[in-house]
Amino acid sequence: MRQSGTLGGIERPPVVVHRHDSALGRWEMARVLPERSLRPYVSQYVGWIEHMAAPLCRRELPTDEVPVIINFGAPVRVWDAGESTRYTDLGSFAAGAYDTFVRVTSMGASGGIQINFTLLGARLFLGRPLRDLANRSVALEDLFGADATRLTMQLHEAGSWNARFDLLDREIGARFSAARAPADGVLWTWRRIVAARGRVRIGAIVAEVGWSQKHLIARFSDEIGLTPKTLARVLRFARAAETLRRGGASLADLAIDCGYYDQAHFTRDFRAFAGVTPTELVASLLPDGGGIRS
Repeated sequence: MRQSGTLGGIERPPVVVHRHDSALGRWEMARVLPERSLRPYVSQYVGWIEHMAAPLCRRELPTDEVPVIINFGAPVRVWDAGESTRYTDLGSFAAGAYDTFVRVTSMGASGGIQINFTLLGARLFLGRPLRDLANRSVALEDLFGADATRLTMQLHEAGSWNARFDLLDREIGARFSAARAPADGVLWTWRRIVAARGRVRIGAIVAEVGWSQKHLIARFSDEIGLTPKTLARVLRFARAAETLRRGGASLADLAIDCGYYDQAHFTRDFRAFAGVTPTELVASLLPDGGGIRS
């Protein structure tokens, strides 16, 4: 189902809504692109309403994007990175850069909006370097104070997905306008790695930027939360994982296409980032865009 919307009198991309109803539970997912000027930094808004038959644990994979969650319902249980036994129950929260998977458990009826930022977009929106958020998720009120409560209430009371997404366009645009951008060398490094989908030599970027390798790695890690090399590996993995989720490629062809030396290299990286094999990941996919069951 598609729902039209407007921003300042200009038609925005249609909201695409998927609904699911089975023994697992019922959920609705509403997805849309942000306003055009935000798209280099925000890939998608995802609204959800969920009523599960029992608590459901999902596996979230590392990518070059990070979510900010505006939560209207029950708290979300976010486990520490990897196969940790420690967790935190969070309402609205922001994630930092992860270099491995994280498990997230839905408890009771829930709803809200997930804003999928690029790492650079999250750096601008949060208004702080991402070093302290690496492999962490932090309550939004700890980052924004009373503004977090205000934004959550405004979005909850907006009444429709279109109204909520329009409000987000304005809020994010205002924060970006007031943000201080990272140094040019960090921006250049980010853009080169993303444009190459991770298939780039860090030594080549060092020569282009003109900083020492040590200085480049330190500045980039501080601002983005991952080293350049780790971000490149995450990008290769994320492309492979997304292709697997869509189907249609053999594992051998996928490994070559995403820049892995061989099948063994591909499998090692997949286990490091996803905690499961490619075949196990595909078997864990939930229907109708419901995520990955863990």
